[in-house]
Amino acid sequence: MSASKPIRDFPKYISELRRRVTQGDVSAMCDLGMWLQEGFQDRKGRSVLRSDPAYSFRLLKTAAEGGYKEAAAPFGYAYDVGLGTRRSRRQAVRWYTVDYRNGRSGGAANLATVYRDLGDLRRAFGWWMRAAAMGDGDAMVDAGYCYQYGIGVRKNIAVARRLYRRAIPARDISMWGREEAFYHLAVSYLDADKPKLALPLLKRAAKDGDYPEAAAVLRQLDAKEAVEPCRCRRFIRKSLRGHAECAVHPRLGR
Repeated sequence: MSASKPIRDFPKYISELRRRVTQGDVSAMCDLGMWLQEGFQDRKGRSVLRSDPAYSFRLLKTAAEGGYKEAAAPFGYAYDVGLGTRRSRRQAVRWYTVDYRNGRSGGAANLATVYRDLGDLRRAFGWWMRAAAMGDGDAMVDAGYCYQYGIGVRKNIAVARRLYRRAIPARDISMWGREEAFYHLAVSYLDADKPKLALPLLKRAAKDGDYPEAAAVLRQLDAKEAVEPCRCRRFIRKSLRGHAECAVHPRLGR
């Protein structure tokens, strides 16, 4: 959202957005449209704002077509997943491209996911690299993963490691992305038979207790067992290229 301060009175905030929308404020249209895409629940799981995809789409359409830059990405997302409109990858690509040309790394990263889902791994890799070049830490992890396993690009472990190491201190990276960078960097050292280099990285990945794949490898190392790390992307129960379920996940209870 465009609001940088914490929202203390959410109903009042939404009411103010609605008032500004009636006055033709495109920034309010964008913010309200984003909130209405999927609605909002409080910490107790109670619905505070019901989703209204159709109205959300109309608001984002007005804002995006009116030239409000921040609306391009959520408007593209509406087309990407079919929120309030018929799904259209062509339109999603169009608006994600607008977002990228507006200087936003998220546009490049979103384009990468579109091409990934289409199976065009080379083009997906190219867009992840563009996003990474703009400072997107999560995209650095995506591109590093591609280099690590030769997905859409020739395999290059040295480059993969450099990307992971760039991602870890990046300002623009999610908590999940940083943990993935630690984990997959560790796996690259395990593959090179360098467990001493992998160990501290695995501990960082497993620190919060929400990365069972890292915890499982730590247990294997502690028990001096043969190490069999999961190589999937986080929360994805599929192999590298999406053709079969990972053999490790069932044992982790995922």
